[in-house]
Amino acid sequence: MRGPVTAKIGLVLCRIVVPLWVLSGAVFKLIERSPRTLPRETILNVADGLGLHLYGLLATLIALEFLAIAVMVFLGRFARAMALFMLTAFCLILLGELVGGNFTDCGCLGANSPPPWVMLAIDGALLAGVLLFKPTRGTPTARVSRWPVVTALVVILAGFGTSFSLVIPAGRAPETPNVNGPVPPNGPRVNPAPATLPGYWFASEVESWIGKPWQEIDLFRYMRKWPKEMDSAKRYVVFYSRTCDHCEEMFLYDLTDPALGSMVTAVEVPQSKSVLTSSDAWPMPATECELLALPLGCDWIITAPLTITVENGIVTCATEGDHIQCMGLAD
Repeated sequence: MRGPVTAKIGLVLCRIVVPLWVLSGAVFKLIERSPRTLPRETILNVADGLGLHLYGLLATLIALEFLAIAVMVFLGRFARAMALFMLTAFCLILLGELVGGNFTDCGCLGANSPPPWVMLAIDGALLAGVLLFKPTRGTPTARVSRWPVVTALVVILAGFGTSFSLVIPAGRAPETPNVNGPVPPNGPRVNPAPATLPGYWFASEVESWIGKPWQEIDLFRYMRKWPKEMDSAKRYVVFYSRTCDHCEEMFLYDLTDPALGSMVTAVEVPQSKSVLTSSDAWPMPATECELLALPLGCDWIITAPLTITVENGIVTCATEGDHIQCMGLAD
């Protein structure tokens, strides 16, 4: 579409709306400084398979978003091309999330992001707008100001510096791992030699745990207290979050059953490295489950609920984002 009005719409989209949209994602990621804000299926799983450092990857991606913002705002000649590139990349990533089965949270705007299909609708609408409304280029002049280029370079350098200076230190492991407190009488066994906490923990294929003794699973090695009765005929361990809607439904509809709850150890996943339970957490219902928590000090990247079935000390089932299969509750 051509014309003065459509050109102005295209200009606003490419140099104001899309840059602000990209900036919002970068700011949310900088605030949280956690790889949990990265799309799981298309980025986290691939990066984990390649052995990439997730905090370094997060810092790089945030820095590249600042580069894109600087180009769109200050270098008008390349604004539309950069907007098309960024929005196309966002749409492809979101499609990958949906194809991979992630229908709940893409991490695009931090840990409390909308579902991928909502973000895809927004990015798709912006992409359509940039394609339809083409901004006109300014009238060529004999003398081109260098200030936009200089300003863009300053923003890019500041973006890279801020991203790496804030994100990389956040990924360092604490010198002294945080513990869960005193052991209650008749409580769970104490891990005699807990492993030093890493800066973050992430596993892309928990199904690989099946057939292994539970003591060989690194997630248990980091715990200060072990679940009870792990060598019994059957035991369920579920890692849950107090801000996860699926986890709340699991407790309300399944784990309030005394017969099932007595076979379950529920381990709370901290909200962040320094906060166990979020201020907006749902209330814990009455349950027969044994309640534990992962230690603070690590960025636990877990799609809750992560459910593990252990039979006679051997892992027989492990799934993320679901408890139905491993607890045998399917209709």
